Amino acid sequence: MPKAYLLQHGRLVETEDYRAAVWVDLLSPTRDEETGLESLLDIELPTREDMEEIEISSRLYEEDGGIFMTAQLPANTEEENTQMGPVTFVLIGGRLITIRYHDPRSFGIFTTRATRTPIGGDSSETVFLGLLETLVDRLADIIERAGRTVTPISKGIFQPSASRAKGGIQHRSYLEAIGRTGDLISDIRDSLMTLDRAVGFYAQHLVGRSGTEVLR
Repeated sequence: MPKAYLLQHGRLVETEDYRAAVWVDLLSPTRDEETGLESLLDIELPTREDMEEIEISSRLYEEDGGIFMTAQLPANTEEENTQMGPVTFVLIGGRLITIRYHDPRSFGIFTTRATRTPIGGDSSETVFLGLLETLVDRLADIIERAGRTVTPISKGIFQPSASRAKGGIQHRSYLEAIGRTGDLISDIRDSLMTLDRAVGFYAQHLVGRSGTEVLR
């Protein structure tokens, strides 16, 4: 079920009025939910297949006065198998629409915080920037945690007496842990790269919009 939010006194407040919302968050929407929202808001949203396209032109584009940005984001990073998936951010008609088929923790962190503490603005772009900041902070936390995981492993490997005592079985567990951590860091790198491209695309949109306003 899509969730929609207003901003009141700088705080997020959940609403059932999608037209009045500044943020509509679609988590694993059904096709009926997507088409219903498209009809209600008179927009065309990317399908899951569209979101999974590799080409940058499919991830970053402008259409019908809106900007569409898709980034790869991790979820379940505390588990052995991190889940990577696309998340689309749409800024159109004075609202932010997010579409995702997995649940990065950053969304819950941001929503909880923004319902309690003013986020410093009253627009959909304020919500977008606040969510981006939370996403980047979360990725930094994951990298820091990965570093804490590797430190005791390196000590165990490179301390000769401890290494001999623990033997080959322990070494295999070390290698498995290093492999998992390496995969996680690679996922985070890919995520940061797609976020960087999305932010760059958004910045270009702002520059273009400012130029248009000056010409007016």
